[in-house]
Amino acid sequence: MTTIEELLGFTSTKGKETESITRRYCIKDNDPASAKKALELYANSLAVPDNLELGDIVIDEEKNANGLYYGTITFKSPDSGSKIKHKIADDLFELYGERMSEGRKSGSHERLFRVKSQTAKAALSRLESYIRSTAETSGRLHLSDVSVDEEEADDGFYKGHVIYGNPDTFGARDKLNGIIPAYGDRYSATRTSRSAEHVFELRGYNSVRDAWNALCANYGNDRDVESIDVEEDSGGGDKLFTGRVRYSIEYGKNDNNADMRRSLSFEVSGTQTKITNSLGTRGGWAANGMTPRNYGGLVGVTNDGVEGVDIDTAVSTFSETIYLNPVMLTSGFVSFLSRAYGRVNIVPFKGFDSGEVRFLGASGSYRYGDQGIEMTYKFAVSPNAWNIRIGNMTIPFKYGWDYLWVRWADMEISNVTVKVPIEAYVEQVYQPLNFYSLGIG
Repeated sequence: MTTIEELLGFTSTKGKETESITRRYCIKDNDPASAKKALELYANSLAVPDNLELGDIVIDEEKNANGLYYGTITFKSPDSGSKIKHKIADDLFELYGERMSEGRKSGSHERLFRVKSQTAKAALSRLESYIRSTAETSGRLHLSDVSVDEEEADDGFYKGHVIYGNPDTFGARDKLNGIIPAYGDRYSATRTSRSAEHVFELRGYNSVRDAWNALCANYGNDRDVESIDVEEDSGGGDKLFTGRVRYSIEYGKNDNNADMRRSLSFEVSGTQTKITNSLGTRGGWAANGMTPRNYGGLVGVTNDGVEGVDIDTAVSTFSETIYLNPVMLTSGFVSFLSRAYGRVNIVPFKGFDSGEVRFLGASGSYRYGDQGIEMTYKFAVSPNAWNIRIGNMTIPFKYGWDYLWVRWADMEISNVTVKVPIEAYVEQVYQPLNFYSLGIG
């Protein structure tokens, strides 16, 4: 008995005038000719993707083991642009051979038609009437031009062209809180995972941080979001930023108790941290009846600077060990973990708020025949902080893994020149990540 099983993953290509999709199959049969015939029958039973037709059906006889053959089915664009794609009416047909191109900043789409009419002008009117009543847009592309060739093609038909292009302006219907979907989306699928990266233009924000916060507000709560990145668009003019939202899903786990068992370990210890500002000055005294100076809570003030003091602060680290199905151990999975190293949680994770947990890497081991891969994930915790006092300044909020730095300047206090803080900045220094994409919940 012949059996056919489709393998996860496919190859898709798309050019200006051609497109193809190739799917892969495993065929169990004792004879290559019989396997080829079975695959052909199966291919003819499949639904043909829009705008494509059934192409090559191939059996790789060299990749044969114990009656298992490797085969492919390809769908491709029609070879001839004169083929009828769609009959709209007796006087109007859409043809195969449309041309499409997309870049991050622009795109174009041309559709071809045959229009039957007495004159080119009447043919143009007929085509415009149809397009404006049915499809003024193609994805995000807006209708740019409708035209027909001046010369009659044959049998009273004229060849028509409908072109969609990048809109010159972005109207209200294109905007979502200043976030505009852009060109350049990427998608990939393999046997054990799939990923997608969506690209956005962000307008009307004052900084990368503001644009990033807006993008996170719209997409950060999606469990499948792996990372959200924003950068300034140097070629796009003032206040234009490019944002990328990456989704990643790992699959192929055994549905029956896939994780098998878990273990969790943690450690809370202390480390020395230097501070230059106290929580509050309980009192101050001066010799010989002098009045103590007010240094605004600064600790260890000298003529040359602020010495500060080393205090103990808590450091929390934890690790979690789980067992994954062996099919998860792929080069793509290891590559993903490498990219994830050092990132900070963008959504709450394991009881900690956003911005408090940092991924410190993972380790795993697997021996052939084992039922699972032992994976250990390591994390560190730095709590978020509110109302941080620096001299006479108060920093309202800082994510745990953001970096706070202070600019000092000389100032005279009671006839003594000392260093005092005059500016403070909170910087994002680690990339964000949705830790649910690590696969440990």
